[in-house]
Amino acid sequence: MNSQNLIPVFNGNLSNSETLLCDARKLHEFLQVKTRYSQWLKERIVEYGFIENQDFLIASEISEAKKGRGGHNKVEYHITLDMAKELAMVERNEQGRAA
Repeated sequence: MNSQNLIPVFNGNLSNSETLLCDARKLHEFLQVKTRYSQWLKERIVEYGFIENQDFLIASEISEAKKGRGGHNKVEYHITLDMAKELAMVERNEQGRAA
């Protein structure tokens, strides 16, 4: 698998410490999970005991396409590489192993 297929990472600030993060939505797409994104992530957070501001950050966004018509709130999660790795492993598929 070449590097253009992997999930991009970026620098972020988590608990006053700079760390590498990735976008959970991009991980979800990469893993080809059949469950709806928000349901999948919320269930995994509870099931595996991930902690906000330690394992992930939440960032709400208002979709540009919906502005002016009430807006559509979208919750984005930026997750640590350790959390991403664990989420990938528990999917038990080829994409998870590649991640």
